[in-house]
Amino acid sequence: MNFIFGLIVLALTIIAVRVIWATLWQTLTVLKSAIRRIQLKMAQRNLKSISPVTMPCLPAQADWDIMAESVRYEIQRRNTGLDREANWLDAQLQAKLKTLELIKADIQIAKLEQELQKVRPVVVVPEAKKRKRTKSSESAVVEQNLSAVPHQVHQLRAALKGGAVKVDNASGIVRH
Repeated sequence: MNFIFGLIVLALTIIAVRVIWATLWQTLTVLKSAIRRIQLKMAQRNLKSISPVTMPCLPAQADWDIMAESVRYEIQRRNTGLDREANWLDAQLQAKLKTLELIKADIQIAKLEQELQKVRPVVVVPEAKKRKRTKSSESAVVEQNLSAVPHQVHQLRAALKGGAVKVDNASGIVRH
């Protein structure tokens, strides 16, 4: 039994020595590669500090005025697209605002015309009684009523446009 026990202990010792040897060998390999990397980095740093810094240069002598002008032209070309769109939108806005003002003025004129129709004396010719009148007497009555009240719609439109039309105090001022 001692013989078997001795073989097992010997086998375990051999395995333990091999594991320790492999571990030490891998550790030594990692340390060598780390030292090489550190030496390489230090050598690169030394080369960078020793070598002069070279700035990239243009292949030929540059004309800075031409380059500045070309850059300015490119910037203006890019901005004009935006500027054109802004001007176009502004023109549309102005046209719509003017149209809106014209519509408001038309509404105001229509309101004034309706109010004028309420105030204007209506000429009523009774048709129930048929009297024999001459045409000259009927036209004289209608002309008399129309001439007494001037055409106020035209006066209102002229006043809104800024024309200098004077309105009679008797027929022009109506308050409700």
